[in-house]
Amino acid sequence: MNRKQALKYVESIENLEALKTLLVDCVANGNPSKKGTWSYHAEKLLNWLENDMQGNAPFSIFRKNGNKKLPFYAFSSLAFADCPGKGECMNYCYSLKAWRYPAAFFRQLQNSLLMRFKWEVIEKAWQTIPQGKTVRLFVDGDFPTVEIIEAFMELIKARKDLTVYGYTKSWKEFVSLHAGGYVFPRNYVINQSNGSKWENTGIANAFASLPIVRGKFDAVEVAKHFIKSKAYQDKANPGSDLYRKAVREKLKAMTSKVFACPGNCGNCLPNGRHACGSKEFTGVTIGIGIHA
Repeated sequence: MNRKQALKYVESIENLEALKTLLVDCVANGNPSKKGTWSYHAEKLLNWLENDMQGNAPFSIFRKNGNKKLPFYAFSSLAFADCPGKGECMNYCYSLKAWRYPAAFFRQLQNSLLMRFKWEVIEKAWQTIPQGKTVRLFVDGDFPTVEIIEAFMELIKARKDLTVYGYTKSWKEFVSLHAGGYVFPRNYVINQSNGSKWENTGIANAFASLPIVRGKFDAVEVAKHFIKSKAYQDKANPGSDLYRKAVREKLKAMTSKVFACPGNCGNCLPNGRHACGSKEFTGVTIGIGIHA
């Protein structure tokens, strides 16, 4: 599936019948009996939709060890479909890389649909996360509405044993919820991810002042050889030290307190800690090289 085809799913996110038609076409244009293919995974999702989303969801909702760089439980949804604050970030959105993989794409689509039409399934899956774990909301996608933000915040409040963090560009939605007097959970930290359409506005400033906001997380331009060599993915990769130095220099042109993301949350800080979810890094701008 190419990006143009994938965007049709984004455009149809509120229309289940239109999504079913897209899935039928995807199944018909491939071999659904061959595991791992687009048609194979499309058929799984289609059968679930045809059954009115009854029974087990075809893909995991909260993934354990989301990927090799993320040793936590993770929730993702469909980028662009669930990104009300999207702006310049559309030009370098990392999430679109996952659209190369059918299981990842359809998992994101499934979760976007669950948020809209079957919230109780997410709620049930949340309760199965083991005690004391770290959860990232979101890896791909974002909070689509004020109502969904509040629903997730209530889940977090109900599981004080969990440590939950994430990134968002849905600044206006968070500010609106706070303005209504909502009290956010203490076990939640969020990063102000750059690229939002609300950059350099009063909404950006209002969001930054919320008690749950750790600080900014900025994507910055770095030399292409750092990206080509994958220096941005892990401290152990050749060139990582120089790459992180380049990121820090970019950030220092904008602010004084900075930290360069090494790419792997598992070795970000000693003892398995990670800066993005740590209140010790409140007010520090964390940066990463653009690698779309």
